[in-house]
Amino acid sequence: MWNRGRKTDVREGRWKVTKTIFNLHVVRSAESRATYEDTIDHLSKSEREVTSLIFALAGYLIYDVHKKVPFILLDSFEVIDFNRIATLIDYFKTFVTVMLLRIV
Repeated sequence: MWNRGRKTDVREGRWKVTKTIFNLHVVRSAESRATYEDTIDHLSKSEREVTSLIFALAGYLIYDVHKKVPFILLDSFEVIDFNRIATLIDYFKTFVTVMLLRIV
């Protein structure tokens, strides 16, 4: 995965301004070793939810949010299997004091 920014002109009221729009690119590989590039728009709902969770948790660590807010509240974990949830919890328990989970 990578995020690519591109500049585009958009209207804000009567003015035209240049803004940067970011497109998340996803690369998949098949068992035949062929690779496919796609955008997040074409992922399933559960794949988008897992991708969003990964970016949120990475930002939580990268920007040292865990030093100011030492807890995580995660809701609706039905999109991830139990073994991966356990691995995720084991990793994050070194960074947080309290982790609240609601698994539906």
